[in-house]
Amino acid sequence: MRKWIFLIAMIKEHLGERLREIRHSKGLTQKALAAMIGMDYTYIGKIERAEQLPSLGILIKISDALSLPLNRFFMDESTLRLINLLPAEGYRAAGKTEMQELLRILEDIREEDIPLLIEIVRVLKKHREDKYKLPIAAEPPATYKRLKKGKDPL
Repeated sequence: MRKWIFLIAMIKEHLGERLREIRHSKGLTQKALAAMIGMDYTYIGKIERAEQLPSLGILIKISDALSLPLNRFFMDESTLRLINLLPAEGYRAAGKTEMQELLRILEDIREEDIPLLIEIVRVLKKHREDKYKLPIAAEPPATYKRLKKGKDPL
């Protein structure tokens, strides 16, 4: 029984801290967030102070109001830090298993390996850009002449 009480207390604390961080990052007050979800602002304060464990329905309303997926409240700290470094498109992709695995691997990377990883990503990006690069419209089309059999082009 004590384990459950301790676990619930940890979940309350984690959710409260995460909610406060996200709300601040969005520049919202407790009153503004509460108005967005149709709740009283004191309820938001209770969640943030770990006095109240919100229901799943309330968490869904909060995540919708903040335009974030629900799993954002439950991610471990290291994954969250890495996701905060990503652009918005990368965050949406972070829900994919492969992206989460990549983020976990990057957690344990040695500092001396970072320049190599940066170079690998740059090469990959350049390769993709070159692959899809379209010819400039102002360039004249290449002209090809048919060679007659037996004639040397030079």
